[in-house]
Amino acid sequence: MKRSHKLTGLISAGVLTTTALLGAPEAAAIDHEVWTADGDPGGVAWFTEHGDYVYACDMEADGWAVGLEVYWNGGSYTLSAGGSGNCDLADASESGHDLPENAYINFRVYLHKSGTPYAYQRTAQWYNDN
Repeated sequence: MKRSHKLTGLISAGVLTTTALLGAPEAAAIDHEVWTADGDPGGVAWFTEHGDYVYACDMEADGWAVGLEVYWNGGSYTLSAGGSGNCDLADASESGHDLPENAYINFRVYLHKSGTPYAYQRTAQWYNDN
């Protein structure tokens, strides 16, 4: 079962700091991030290699939700969070979320709402060497 974590109150002025994430019991320092492509980014994805922590966070109360596709050779999963300050989290302890080591992991972050999927998307690829 996928866990959904709300980090409400940790996002201030559209910026979530690494120190705020350190307050969450599951979190560690952020290794990589990618923001949605809209002018005032409404969504962000963070990846921490140690523990395979992946966050998808909605950054604005604008009616859009953030979505994140995480995929690699042999697997994939999706996260989604709506409402400013809300995040969805996956980590290696969950079935299907343990990312392969010494492999490239792909991330596609986007905004979505009814009738409009994959808006303002950006992709990133990072090497998971931890």
